[in-house]
Amino acid sequence: MKPLLYAGLAGLVLAGGGCASNPASSTPPPVPPANPAVALAPDAPRDWRWVQGMVFVPTTAVNEAQQWDEYDPEVNDRELRFASAYGVNVVRVYLHYYVYLKKKDTLLHDIEDFLTRANSYGIKTEFVFFDDCWNQPPQELLSADYKYPAPLPGVHNSQWLVCPGDDVRAHYDQHKAGLQAYVQDIVKAHVSDPRVAFWEIYNEPNKSAETVRLEKDAALWIKETGTKIPATATDKEFSGGPFSDFVSWHEYGAYDLFGDYHTLCTECMNRQGQSVPGIVEHYKGKVGYILWEFGIGRDNCRFAWNENRKTPRATEATTPFHGVVYPDGHPWALDDAKALLGDAYARTPFFAVSYYRDPGFTDLAKRSVVPVIDLALGEEPGTGSPDASVGVPLRNYSVEYEGELRAPAEGTYTFEVVSDGEVSMTVNGAPVVAKSAAFGTASGRLTLAADRSYRVVVRYAHGTGRSTLHLAWSGPSLGEQLLVPATHPEGL
Repeated sequence: MKPLLYAGLAGLVLAGGGCASNPASSTPPPVPPANPAVALAPDAPRDWRWVQGMVFVPTTAVNEAQQWDEYDPEVNDRELRFASAYGVNVVRVYLHYYVYLKKKDTLLHDIEDFLTRANSYGIKTEFVFFDDCWNQPPQELLSADYKYPAPLPGVHNSQWLVCPGDDVRAHYDQHKAGLQAYVQDIVKAHVSDPRVAFWEIYNEPNKSAETVRLEKDAALWIKETGTKIPATATDKEFSGGPFSDFVSWHEYGAYDLFGDYHTLCTECMNRQGQSVPGIVEHYKGKVGYILWEFGIGRDNCRFAWNENRKTPRATEATTPFHGVVYPDGHPWALDDAKALLGDAYARTPFFAVSYYRDPGFTDLAKRSVVPVIDLALGEEPGTGSPDASVGVPLRNYSVEYEGELRAPAEGTYTFEVVSDGEVSMTVNGAPVVAKSAAFGTASGRLTLAADRSYRVVVRYAHGTGRSTLHLAWSGPSLGEQLLVPATHPEGL
């Protein structure tokens, strides 16, 4: 096939494989510190090297439809906080047409809520409108009482949904106005919103006539809104290039580049051929990149592509295929956090956290870090454990947190624990909070001096049921909020 030349880029990129980069003698400018101004023309060349992003699916959701159909502000806020702590500055968020049809006004409200929360943590968002990957959406999803299925054990991305789906595309004339409204209602609500990094028309669009028709129309619908925010659809082996303001691409084979810093890698990182440190090493400073994915959760992307419905994995994954951080905020590997944060890692405040395979703090499984003590887990195998990859069980485990506390002002502070299990908290060895195994709240008070370091130790034992543990504090001129450690833990 004769390669197509895509205009509007500083580095010329050829479709059909390979790339044409800047001459070896040229030196790229310094990496820009923030999102380029949206006042630029959408197809103006942009330097995307500032992007260190991740696909964001709340760990409680099996797919992108549930993410919005059952939108949970508390879960999203918690996991956005975690993402920010690990240096994520862009989240890639999938939408779904069926949720728009089902509850348009609610969806638009929740998108605004999400953008507000992400922005509060210094994170920009890009939204994906359509997707050619995985399972067809069931018509039942449109009903108000639809119940999302549980993840299939051992199956990669087991409940992820195509958008809009074959039925919609087969009746395109009937749905065209609705599809247009879906795209334009969302874009118009954020037509010049600096919290939106870019629009993604279509993820991994195949080359069928039906896909090309939809992505061509969707690109036009976005332009009709007058937005200055650029739009893209996956290029390289996919069909999105001709409809994009800039080239975006995916790389899962190794660490190849597809163009220069005016292009953006919108998916990468699988641990069968790549790693988080490897992505950072090969891409940082050269191109922007978005990893699949941030959370290790119910979408089951911790299982590999070949672990599918025909050949599911029989045991829990010891090395997650995708995913960086567990629902309680600790990374699968400390090396991942170190790579993402770079030199800032050693200055980032964390609690040291130790996970035990028993409720008595004896069988140590893993030591790691968490930004705050804010844990809420379900009861499903794999995701009901704080870290099933090292054999922490679903029931009868324990966790110990250690960190440094500094009070902003002298006075008496209240520490409050909400948990399902037994909890003890000491400050400089003195008991402050002691809670029984029943679900509930316990608190304690302590007078602290300003700017003095205090050693905090929290021990939590979980029995059965859902795991819950939150630690907050309040005091002079300090409203109730999660306790954030003051320093980075030694040895981690």
